[in-house]
Amino acid sequence: MAAENVYLFVQVRVKPGKFEQFIKLIEIHVADMRLEDGLITLELYKDVASGNICVWEVWRDRTSWDVHMANESSKAWQVVAANYVDGESITVMDEIPKN
Repeated sequence: MAAENVYLFVQVRVKPGKFEQFIKLIEIHVADMRLEDGLITLELYKDVASGNICVWEVWRDRTSWDVHMANESSKAWQVVAANYVDGESITVMDEIPKN
């Protein structure tokens, strides 16, 4: 049985007055992430109602995502993001099979 993709929807609340700098920094982090083995897609959006940053990620499998979360780039990003993020939620989703 093949490993299943991991689908993530992340909502990030940016601290007041820090949005523009956060965007510059997350774009650098996203560029690094797009080079990681196992990342299929990663897109950034802004929720027009809340102003939250929304991140859509698809990983080849859970192992790829786990490696990403533990790598040095992610650890460094978590330290940087702490200065800009007021909270986040991560939703892990399953694909609905097509009939």
